[in-house]
Amino acid sequence: MKWLKRIVVKWVREDWEAEQDRPNEVVSMTKAGRLVAREQDWHENLNITITNANGGKIVSFRRYDHKTDRHDNKIYVVPDDHDFTSELGKLITLESMRG
Repeated sequence: MKWLKRIVVKWVREDWEAEQDRPNEVVSMTKAGRLVAREQDWHENLNITITNANGGKIVSFRRYDHKTDRHDNKIYVVPDDHDFTSELGKLITLESMRG
């Protein structure tokens, strides 16, 4: 049975090391074409969703507070005539400061 224990320990160690190498952010595309970024942290959970709309983009931030067991939602609209990358950077900075 020691051989089984060694195999299981090896699998767990490999998974542990692979998890340590991953970044804290996961970015994925939903079936509806929305870009979703999630920060994976045990203390704070922040979801960023970007959706295309007529005349711009909708950026929504959803944060879960473990202490109060509540979700906090913030929705912003970035018009097409603004630089989206700089506006998104400002919004992420603003939301991370609220933390």
